[in-house]
Amino acid sequence: MKNMKLVLSMGVLLLAVSSYGADHALLSPTDAVIAVDADGLVSLSSYPGAESPAKILDANSGTKYLNFGKENTGFIVTPASGAAVLQSFALTTANDALERDPVGWTLWGTNVAIASGDNSTGMAESWTLIGSGTMALPDARMTLGPVVSVANSTAYTSYKMLYPTLKNAAATNSMQVADVSFFQSTDGTGTSFLAASDPIKAIDTDTALNSRYPAAENPTMVIDGTTGKYLNFGKENSGFIVTPGSGMSIVKSFQITTANDSEARDPASWVLYGTNSAIASTDNSDGLGEIWTLIASGTLTLPADRNFLAAIIEVNNNSVFSSYKMLFPTLKNSGGANSMQIAEVQFFGVLEPLTISLLGMGGLALLRRRS
Repeated sequence: MKNMKLVLSMGVLLLAVSSYGADHALLSPTDAVIAVDADGLVSLSSYPGAESPAKILDANSGTKYLNFGKENTGFIVTPASGAAVLQSFALTTANDALERDPVGWTLWGTNVAIASGDNSTGMAESWTLIGSGTMALPDARMTLGPVVSVANSTAYTSYKMLYPTLKNAAATNSMQVADVSFFQSTDGTGTSFLAASDPIKAIDTDTALNSRYPAAENPTMVIDGTTGKYLNFGKENSGFIVTPGSGMSIVKSFQITTANDSEARDPASWVLYGTNSAIASTDNSDGLGEIWTLIASGTLTLPADRNFLAAIIEVNNNSVFSSYKMLFPTLKNSGGANSMQIAEVQFFGVLEPLTISLLGMGGLALLRRRS
């Protein structure tokens, strides 16, 4: 009879363990999920493609440079004509929203090669402060403002101009200028030494964590079981941290559903991490509040079809974790997208196999002792 009980108990245990051998869907709409972006602190500089910093050099008041970074945005320009002594400048107002007009200005010069990237903080070089002040741009649109004199006698190969304050920053989402002219005279006479073909880059010295999303396209949408989407303006290296309510698990594969629009925003690669630490990272953080173990990474070839369930991606993993972090390092067309987006993610794997095995082994040991 004792042997029969042991055989029956072993059979029940094997049946229980084997039931966890097949991959299960691990994520559900009630799981805790937050948005993250591994890029950490980045410049807030960004601009629409049709309103790039090059527009301030085209001598056309009907075009403009707009930067969503608002205060402390500006540009770095390297005149192709060579080193010049800037002694005055003038700005032309843009076509709309006078609240966006700069009020404060700060000007630097350098003679080193420009290493700062577009939409960076513009601090990769050594800069000499030339001057700063305020200006009274007219409320009239597409209108040349007053000439501002600058006390400077040094020739520089590149200049950096920032706008620390706007007419009404609280009432606007950006800074804008139609045109900028730099003069070697103190009164704005002569010809601007800036040309339409000069290399110019947008900058913003303000930095922040880059992860952010529209309220209706938050990270909970990625596991809600619908085609509603999760969108993150952090673009590359944005993603999410999720803690499956089902408990400890081994992720063996995953599947992504494409979002409703803009194929350029689709992820083109993935990285998956796991942790058994309590999640300390906050929403829209860099996701580094825990000790993470790299599980696997790879490329994605998501279909052009929208709201489409893509093929399952296998993950080479045998480790148990309580939470997962998935990042998307690249997009299909980052230059043509302002964000990363996906409609849905599902992880598949084994639920709590070690826990079950340990309980089962303990149960068998107990039966053996009793026998």
